[in-house]
Order: sequence, then C-alpha cells, then structure tokens
Amino acid sequence: MVNKRGFLKLVEAIVAILIVFGAVLTVVTTNRSPSGDEFCDSLPPLLNEISKNPELRFQIIDGDKSGTNAFLESQIRNPSVIYEVQICAPDDSFCVYENAGVNNAEVCAHERIISGTIDKIEPKKLKVFLFRDLN
Repeated sequence: MVNKRGFLKLVEAIVAILIVFGAVLTVVTTNRSPSGDEFCDSLPPLLNEISKNPELRFQIIDGDKSGTNAFLESQIRNPSVIYEVQICAPDDSFCVYENAGVNNAEVCAHERIISGTIDKIEPKKLKVFLFRDLN
C-alpha cells in the first residue's frame, strides 16, 4: 500500500461524519414531541366505541366508572398518558377532573352524552380527560 496515510484520513473523516450525524439524529428525535392534535385525536374514536357498547353504556348510566376505566386502560398503552373519567348530568357545565391545578404538560378533554334504551333513558355526560404527566 503506497498511500496508507491518505486511506486512514479518509476512514477517520467518514467515522467523524457518522458520529456527528448520529448525534444530530439523536437530538432531533428526542426533542420531537407530538402536537396537541395528535394527542387528542385518539379520544373521539374511543368515545365512539364506548357509546356503542351496551354494557358500558348501562354502567355509565348507573354511575359506575369501572368498566370504562378498564376499557381505556386496555386501549391507552402510553405510560406517560394518564386518563380520568367523570360521569355528570347532561346539563352540568362544570364537569371537571379531580386533578385540576396539577402541573401537566398537556390536557385534553372530550365528552359524549350516553343514554340507555327507550325504557331507561336517563342520559349521562361521560367526560374523559387525557393528560401527560411531567414526571
């Protein structure tokens, strides 16, 4: 090999470029957080599924949150996302979550009016809150 030094400098330059590229890629992917729209987009389809499930609807009308909590726990797999369910009267405009005032990065809420059958109308407002924990 006649030009051994030139070859080593070329390899050294390529390794340096790969290290810089890896560092930039790492910084870009860690600083990228989903926007609020992406965070909240998952909630309306979940409420649609809950409203179509008769067993969950009757539990909500009876004021029981356990079935809805179990359903949401099975659907929301992100450990940084915490959810809370509130069941209120349909005309209740102050259906707030219990952790109001807690420092959270993002909070998202959607609600749906849930009613039973023709025999048992008694509608209830189901409000689901999603929030990211800062811890």
